[in-house]
Amino acid sequence: MYNYLVNKLLNTYNRDGISGLIRKSFLRIKTIIIRKNINDKNNKIRWDRIKGKYQGEDVFVIGNGPSLNKTPLYLLKDKYTMCFNRFNLFSERINWHPDFYLTTDNLVLSDIIEELNTIIPTTTYSFFPDVHFRGEKFIGRIPSYKNVYWIEQVLGKGFSNKLPKIYPGGTVICEAFQILAHLGFTKIYLIGVDMNYQVHKSVKQTKDRSIDIISQENDDPNHFDPRYFGKNKKYHQPEDFVITNIIKDLDYIAKVITNHNIEIINIGFESKLDSFHRENFNEVLDFTSAQKETLFNECLKKNTTISTVKIYEKEHRLLKSSREWHSDLTDFYTKIDTGLKIINKAIFTHIPVGPFNNKYYFVKRN
Repeated sequence: MYNYLVNKLLNTYNRDGISGLIRKSFLRIKTIIIRKNINDKNNKIRWDRIKGKYQGEDVFVIGNGPSLNKTPLYLLKDKYTMCFNRFNLFSERINWHPDFYLTTDNLVLSDIIEELNTIIPTTTYSFFPDVHFRGEKFIGRIPSYKNVYWIEQVLGKGFSNKLPKIYPGGTVICEAFQILAHLGFTKIYLIGVDMNYQVHKSVKQTKDRSIDIISQENDDPNHFDPRYFGKNKKYHQPEDFVITNIIKDLDYIAKVITNHNIEIINIGFESKLDSFHRENFNEVLDFTSAQKETLFNECLKKNTTISTVKIYEKEHRLLKSSREWHSDLTDFYTKIDTGLKIINKAIFTHIPVGPFNNKYYFVKRN
């Protein structure tokens, strides 16, 4: 622990200078002081009540990378799922809501507090930091639904078995693993954790010598939807050192997780994350063609008056090239390659549904 904290201080000094080191140290102290003034004796009791509730079950943890557009997420209906941040943008495309929801980034959480009123009621449990380790208090600001559980972020590096105390990492997924272990899950499948970040160019820094940024356009290159961290959204620039820290944290979890009798398996499409064992998505979710079609039809019926994909294809145009697309088109469908080329433009005027049978279906927004 001592070496870890010393290295953190040195890295902060080298990257942000003495002023940055002082500012971040002050925020850590501020967090401790704020938490001492929070009198929530029931928090630990509530966490104890849900410990082991899902003992021995499997769960799918869904990152928000661009590869989700290649993933038939409708196959996860009736599976346990955990999602993060602005996954709610994907909800219109699928036939289920996540069982568990988590946001820990202070910039993101401050931005989406109003959205939480539509997210939290659809979940079994939602999790948030009571006080973020950067000194921002969220208990009292986030809607106080009965299914909200508060995590207490603690300094250091580890894998907590004493929740609500939890070790933060470079990604929200680090905290997710600790929560899911507490709930009793023994097999965790990762989807959409692509780890192929690129620097978001159309942004402005909100602080000097900082990775805190605000987006200027709806052109987020690092998530399944360009609106995810779109215009006026605040978050952290994925600089190289940020990605390096994320990978180090996930490598660490891959080593310690074996002591907790939990298996983490990466089944994401085109993921560059090598910390965990890999398996094939379609082999893990081994549905028959008829079962897949039934589940996909549920997504179509959610967004249209058409009940089956066969009828949809009879009644709507097949767009053969991305050059044929324009925003005034009514409902249409494409081969998957064409759909993936246009999805970041079409999503503003159409709801993309798919993929199914190597095709994408686009439903005109009202």
